[in-house]
Amino acid sequence: MRVLPDLNALSIQLIDDHPGHQYVAEQLVPALRGEQTLLMFGYLPLRVQWVLEDLDFETVEARNAVSSLLQYPMESLDVTPETVLHAYEISAEKNHDVYDCFYVALAREADADRLLTTDRDFADLCADEPFEYSNPVPEAVLSEFHTVST
Repeated sequence: MRVLPDLNALSIQLIDDHPGHQYVAEQLVPALRGEQTLLMFGYLPLRVQWVLEDLDFETVEARNAVSSLLQYPMESLDVTPETVLHAYEISAEKNHDVYDCFYVALAREADADRLLTTDRDFADLCADEPFEYSNPVPEAVLSEFHTVST
């Protein structure tokens, strides 16, 4: 199983008291243990640190959390200009936000089995894709996210 988490899912994994943590962890922990393949692209950990700091984590605490995450086994994905162009093509084709479409382009190129996110918009976006869309957080818990945003 090749799992590509988005920014929100990866950030939530690092926030133990986030309402969605246990649900995201159920799907990410096997990859963190090396039982599945965690897919990660270059600047994603930097964005995770930004999210953590935006949620009032101290810079050192956020840096330590991301540094700890980077010690787990993962496959690093290359993002090329072609990847970004592919995202724009998908965005035009599906009339959807290019940032979300970037994850679709990356998942396609990386031959991902699962795209893990807490974003509801991905359900329709991934409907006809060769990988599984997974948002493991129950709807009732997702409604709590407005108080703890990523």
